[in-house]
Amino acid sequence: MVDGSVSRSPQINASSIGEPFPLKRRYFVRVVPGMVLFMGVLSGVLWFAFDRVTQHIYLEQAQNRTNVIVDGLKDSSHEVWDAFLAGRATPQDLETLGVIFKESVEQQKLISLKVYDLKGVVIYDVFPDKIGMIETAPSLRYVILNNQATLLRKNAADGSIAYEIYIPHTDRDGNLRAIFELYEEVSYLDTLLLETAIPAIAVPVVLLMVLMFVLGVLVLRAQTDIDQRTEAIGELSRRLESFVSASALEAAKNAGNASVIPSRKIVCTLFHSDVRDFTSFAENNQPERVVYFLNDLMSIQVRVVTHFGGDVDKMIGDALLVRFEGEEAEQRAINAAKSILDIVQRASLARGVGIGIFTGQVISGAIGPESRRDFTVIGDSVNMSARLCSHANSGEIIADAATVRAAEAKGFGPTENLQVKGHAEPVAVQRWNIEQMAKKG
Repeated sequence: MVDGSVSRSPQINASSIGEPFPLKRRYFVRVVPGMVLFMGVLSGVLWFAFDRVTQHIYLEQAQNRTNVIVDGLKDSSHEVWDAFLAGRATPQDLETLGVIFKESVEQQKLISLKVYDLKGVVIYDVFPDKIGMIETAPSLRYVILNNQATLLRKNAADGSIAYEIYIPHTDRDGNLRAIFELYEEVSYLDTLLLETAIPAIAVPVVLLMVLMFVLGVLVLRAQTDIDQRTEAIGELSRRLESFVSASALEAAKNAGNASVIPSRKIVCTLFHSDVRDFTSFAENNQPERVVYFLNDLMSIQVRVVTHFGGDVDKMIGDALLVRFEGEEAEQRAINAAKSILDIVQRASLARGVGIGIFTGQVISGAIGPESRRDFTVIGDSVNMSARLCSHANSGEIIADAATVRAAEAKGFGPTENLQVKGHAEPVAVQRWNIEQMAKKG
């Protein structure tokens, strides 16, 4: 039976390649809102540009209509028109001009028409009672100061929405003589704007939407492929990790992108187990039974040593090498060995195992070329644990006396000097046998 408390050291979980790249989420969270924002900005910029261009064209047309009105007034009486601009027009002159103004309003389909002098005084209005009034609107002042036409939306007298257009009238020398104010319905300019701007805006927006949809389909397919490949790589990684030790995984992670995994000297307790009389068992049984026996035995040992915080360094045929590092490494190694021998005996397996335990300094590192390396421990301590194992009988542990003392392990026999291969001096060891412990119990 196992004596002492079970002490676990932190275990290294199998490495993971991580979550698959979140292409779909980033597309819908970053790219799609960005494209929608771009479409909104593009639509706004295009609408602003077409609005400005349409207004410019409309102002030119309004200027032409104003010129037509002025030409009609000049043709009627050039002298009367000059007197009108100079403020010397008689009531009869104003009546004559009023007829022409009214005809122009009807022909041009204007809502209203006004004429201002350079001081902002109304010198003509379709409503005679407003003649002589002073207009202080900023738009009128802008035209007077800059000699440039301007346009804005405004509520007409009848409550409808109209365009208020200020058109400067200049003489042949370019001098400003008067300002015409035309009121027109918004339908014409709005129709012109919609007919030009909407198709121009709709085409790139629709194309961008189609592009966004196509990219979305490609992203979804790519995400599915990424997920499948990530899962496949993860499964392969997990399978490969089962072939290497936790120390090897940790060393590979810590190495990062470096091609060289650094080696280090450490002191650890080495656990070496081997099946007794395995050769005869393998010769007298079918390969399937031999493999089944080894898998069963190794499963027991790996489960137990992992439970006690050991790291399986390697499996060599029917032998197992485990390292125990950290606090109470000696005690955990001995407890694991006792537990294994107890389980193997109760499982009535075809063969038993002998276990050697030794604590000493080893070199931990990657051995071999970059194309095929093995991360393991090497040194005399490794050889010593194997030598002790070779002297152990079935169901027996042989550990160096220093390890037994450090573990404060009970049930071990007296210290004896054991001559091992490769060492001139004998090694002080102690034995623990499952059968003897059962008899004492």
